[in-house]
Amino acid sequence: MSIAILHYVYDPFCGWCYGAAPMITEATAVPGLEIQAHGVGMLSGEKSKFVSPEWRDFVRPHEARITAYSKQNFADAYVQGVLEHEDVRLDSSPPIAAMLTAQQLSGRGIEMLKRLQTAYYQEGRAIADHAVILEIARELGFESEAFILTFDAVTKSSLQAHIERSNEMLEALHARGFPAFALEIDGQLEALPVGHYLNRPALLKADIESRLNASSMPAVV
Repeated sequence: MSIAILHYVYDPFCGWCYGAAPMITEATAVPGLEIQAHGVGMLSGEKSKFVSPEWRDFVRPHEARITAYSKQNFADAYVQGVLEHEDVRLDSSPPIAAMLTAQQLSGRGIEMLKRLQTAYYQEGRAIADHAVILEIARELGFESEAFILTFDAVTKSSLQAHIERSNEMLEALHARGFPAFALEIDGQLEALPVGHYLNRPALLKADIESRLNASSMPAVV
């Protein structure tokens, strides 16, 4: 049986990545497909910032386009709870660490990532806030102490290396930005065009299944 991995290069504060969430939903329904999320740290370290009028003016036109392409909704709670509050921190590192923590504890990194996206873009919650992250972890059924201990360890020991590897993958895929997707079957990597699937995510599932079926067929001698 072929070993298949869908690589997903993303950032928690990337609106287009939120727009691609239905693609991930479809991909999770493919039997035998592993999905690996790679956080690039768009707003990590010195690039982190607080919400500002300039940030709001920058993202809102993009979000209108994202909704038009993907039908993903940016809720009023997001505008009122995040974009209108200049004390909200935009830092990619904590939510990426939360994804890695969920993956390490129970293999549920993708579930955590998707929940963080809905918490931010639909519920207007500040997902760089450690208290908010812990609330979300509890909602998903994680035990608080285990999550906190693992989250702290990930943040200290492996987060930066993960972000560096994610950016290396982005460069290797020759992607112009993110989200970026690549399908790996038995070690062979194929970049998948996000724009081809953004408004028809079911096609991504069908194309992955087609490639997997082709890879499992015996060679003709």
